[in-house]
Amino acid sequence: MMEVIPKRSRRLQRGVGMLEVLISLVVLVFGALGFAGLQLTALRNTSHANYRAHAALIAQDAIERVIANYDQIAAYRTEASWVGAATVAPGGAPPDWKKCMDAACTRAEMAAWDISQLGWIAANSMPNGQVILKSCEFNDLDCVVVSWADQDPADCTTGDGIETGNDSACLVLEVAR
Repeated sequence: MMEVIPKRSRRLQRGVGMLEVLISLVVLVFGALGFAGLQLTALRNTSHANYRAHAALIAQDAIERVIANYDQIAAYRTEASWVGAATVAPGGAPPDWKKCMDAACTRAEMAAWDISQLGWIAANSMPNGQVILKSCEFNDLDCVVVSWADQDPADCTTGDGIETGNDSACLVLEVAR
């Protein structure tokens, strides 16, 4: 037997289906926007982790070069030695790219060549990448500082320690002498 719905009840139901569809669409849109925001955050964090990994490799390379040429530690520790390397333009190769590969270099020339290569590697593997080795301001160790994204390496450390803010774009490795 079929149930008969009175006319009055049918009139009250008119448009309810459309309202349910609109509410469902609003919920769906908010869910899609939340998912898109999550994807953007994940992408940003992935690129930041990638820069940190590159920075760690560059810092490790710097430490190994210093250890291999330890007689020139004073040249590596001199911040003025890194000034030219900190402003290396990305692309191409440094003018003295193969200098110490094609010919014998003195230890002092090797230190200058190492600094030039490290600066070029930082500039070409990260946006506005820079590298410097200096005495840590907060202890008696040496610090290898690698920065990117327009962060000045000098701003990565202070007398109180290492800059650890969320917007910090630098990696600092402390090296015992």
